Amino acid sequence: MNPNRKVFITVLSFMLAMLVIACSCSSLIPTTPSPQPSSQESMPGLAGTWRDPQTSDTYLIAWQNGQYVVVSCTWEGTSYSITSQSWMGSTLTWSYNDTDLNLTVTITTTSLSGDSLNINWSYNDGTSGTETLGRVK
Repeated sequence: MNPNRKVFITVLSFMLAMLVIACSCSSLIPTTPSPQPSSQESMPGLAGTWRDPQTSDTYLIAWQNGQYVVVSCTWEGTSYSITSQSWMGSTLTWSYNDTDLNLTVTITTTSLSGDSLNINWSYNDGTSGTETLGRVK
């Protein structure tokens, strides 16, 4: 066999082997999802104004600094002081003092579907329940 042909076949075989190794190694490297920009809502649609159809309590939720926050809680012109709140990736929880009832109210979001926000609510006297808030347009 011609020596030039042997060199060509050897180089070609080497390149093919390197290509096979490179392709198989890329599947061994784990990929991590790119982080979500903090300016993009993680639950689009949660920010807005929501009203309880039973009590007419109104809650203003905003997306700020990569998390949801409850900006205000009101009832017929009365504004309630928010005592605590937390955003845990898909659940927003907040508490406020209802001065008319003399109770602390805690609300936890459970799901969002269009203009309906499902919540669990509880009073510090042990009373609790579920409700669907409607978006105020």
